[in-house]
Amino acid sequence: MAITACSASSPDSTAVSASGPRPTETAPLSAATNAWWSYTRPATFDSTRTSVKVPAGDGTQLDCSLVRPAKNGAPAAGRFPGLVIEFTPYAVIRSTFESEAAYFATRGYNGLVCNVRGTGPSGGTWQHAMSAQDSRDARDLIEWLAIQPFSDGRIGMFGESYGGQTTYGAAIEQAPHLLAIAPLQPPASLYDDVIYPGGIKTTEGGTIDNWPGTAQLLSQGRIDAAAEYAANREHPTFDSYWQERSFAGRYSAIKVPVLTVGGWEDQYFRSGTLANIEGALNRTWAIYGPWQHLSPIAFPNCPGLCNPEGLAPGLLLAWFDRWVKNLPDVPIPTRPTFVSYEGPAGIGDGWREVSNYNPKNGARTQTLSLSQDGTLSADRGTSGSATFHQPADPASPAGSATFQTAPLTQATSMLGHPALTLRASLSGPDANLYAELLDIAPDGTSALVNNGFLRASHRTSHTTPTPAPVGTLITFDLQIRADHYRFAAGHRIAIRLSGGAADTLTPNPAPVDVTVATGTGGSVLHLPTIPDSSPTPAASTNALN
Repeated sequence: MAITACSASSPDSTAVSASGPRPTETAPLSAATNAWWSYTRPATFDSTRTSVKVPAGDGTQLDCSLVRPAKNGAPAAGRFPGLVIEFTPYAVIRSTFESEAAYFATRGYNGLVCNVRGTGPSGGTWQHAMSAQDSRDARDLIEWLAIQPFSDGRIGMFGESYGGQTTYGAAIEQAPHLLAIAPLQPPASLYDDVIYPGGIKTTEGGTIDNWPGTAQLLSQGRIDAAAEYAANREHPTFDSYWQERSFAGRYSAIKVPVLTVGGWEDQYFRSGTLANIEGALNRTWAIYGPWQHLSPIAFPNCPGLCNPEGLAPGLLLAWFDRWVKNLPDVPIPTRPTFVSYEGPAGIGDGWREVSNYNPKNGARTQTLSLSQDGTLSADRGTSGSATFHQPADPASPAGSATFQTAPLTQATSMLGHPALTLRASLSGPDANLYAELLDIAPDGTSALVNNGFLRASHRTSHTTPTPAPVGTLITFDLQIRADHYRFAAGHRIAIRLSGGAADTLTPNPAPVDVTVATGTGGSVLHLPTIPDSSPTPAASTNALN
């Protein structure tokens, strides 16, 4: 089913008015959004579960749990819509995913929970994380469920993290019976999200790249952690291996309504989830909350996997009741909306409805210059420089360079993508360029707002890196990951530059000095600021520019 409530322009594009893009603004939640988030519907069935083998297109048998509406211990008579739920490698926790399916089965949906090929009891060979084969298999699961005698042929799909990736993949593969999807905290590009952000190899088993060990456990040992790390090392550039694991350039294939939920504090996919939203703005209802990498839906019977402070499952129920079950009067806003949590808690305004969001030019940009004396201000000042060394601990005096504003006279809110135009020279042919956007409190403690990564040799291409000319001043475009954040009055905005901590990023193999140009003609930080919050609830209109 193609979405008709949105702009007729390409889903990969953003409409711009004749007078130019309107600035991004936020307001309290609209009545339409409050009605959606308050939606509930009581259970009218019991549920029953059976194990089934579903053949993929090439005959590979995928192991699944089929959860159906039931009465008196037996499957209920009649035909029901269906949901493919949490198509992941995680066989060990499949019972938790079955409880999500039971929530929907008791409200009149068939639920299919399966393990990807080569994991758990499923047949076939593991293709390494988030392969294109997962997407093709997800399409096949949808089509199998649609043609069963207990199905009415109307199918949706949702999942969190890996399950969000397979959900997007099914939509990109254009499964014919798919009517709507809800990917929760999904990746967009495994290369840039986790393994090689900005071209820098993350530390294996460190703070970012730690999935293989968990996957080995949860797949019942069928994923080999050492082999997974080795496969990542074999592909240091954005080659065909990674390109098939990326959704970039493929969003126009999505023809169904999308509900995407992300977390600003998600340690893995906070940038990837937003990239997915931005890739299909005109057909995505987006929610970004104050969550780390747990399911943002607080399903019952979901210990350890669902955020207890997440959104009620009625949010997802409303989504599928509207698009898949096709019930009347379900309070889903008629056009895409973007709801975001402005943090930090107690300082930011919390939940806000965003209007005119445009990742390219919807925000007002505040430009701050890096100065030799370590300040950050609108005054470009005298030309100078600051140097940091790597490999070195960023906390050591020579291991980083920090620039900070004076205490803010009034609160400053940002929403979108900060960027650092870094003018620097290197004493060697390559270096890690790692930037941390910090919020420094009056007592001197700092909080990480978000970070940015760039390998110097990847400054123009992740497919064909080129060494940096030694001793030459180079302009590096260092993108800092997006956030929705308020810096309180009295706090300082800071940027810290380093090669990254060893437990996060693989250190540069050879010693190198990075000399940062400051002042006039030097480096500048661009912040996507938004105006003071409006006290008026958002109108029920398109949130996109």
